[in-house]
Amino acid sequence: MNTVIKYFVSLFGIGFIPIAPGTLGSIFAIFVWYLSIKTLNIYFFYLVFVLIFLIAFKAVDIYLKNKRKEDPSEVIIDEFIGQSIPLLFLIDYNLYEVLLVFCSFRFFDITKIYPIDWAEKMSGAKGVIIDDIIAGIYSLVIIMFYKIILSI
Repeated sequence: MNTVIKYFVSLFGIGFIPIAPGTLGSIFAIFVWYLSIKTLNIYFFYLVFVLIFLIAFKAVDIYLKNKRKEDPSEVIIDEFIGQSIPLLFLIDYNLYEVLLVFCSFRFFDITKIYPIDWAEKMSGAKGVIIDDIIAGIYSLVIIMFYKIILSI
């Protein structure tokens, strides 16, 4: 069971790549989103997101029990969740919007502006995941402003 948890929280081992695992986790989310909208539909991506979201908190808690760090770098399921939040609202592929969502999410995830920094201090899976959820919400706000400005 621990092997399954390890590969789930590290997105099939991507989190163990030593260079920019969080960025790779975000790119993986975009890849899954893109495949979903091009081969199936956005509803499939919604389903994937909900399932991962529901499983992630318990899986990360189990994984953290065996680690000495609060937020091991190989745990990137949180990046998948956070990056997916603004993607849930992009139903068509638009390169500029995808780049804006990616760059804004990575900016907020790295800089940890309030309340992301506060959420990161929570213990267990909450501290690992909720900060990325907030970064994803910030990124969603950015893409919504962008869409509003384009419609004016």
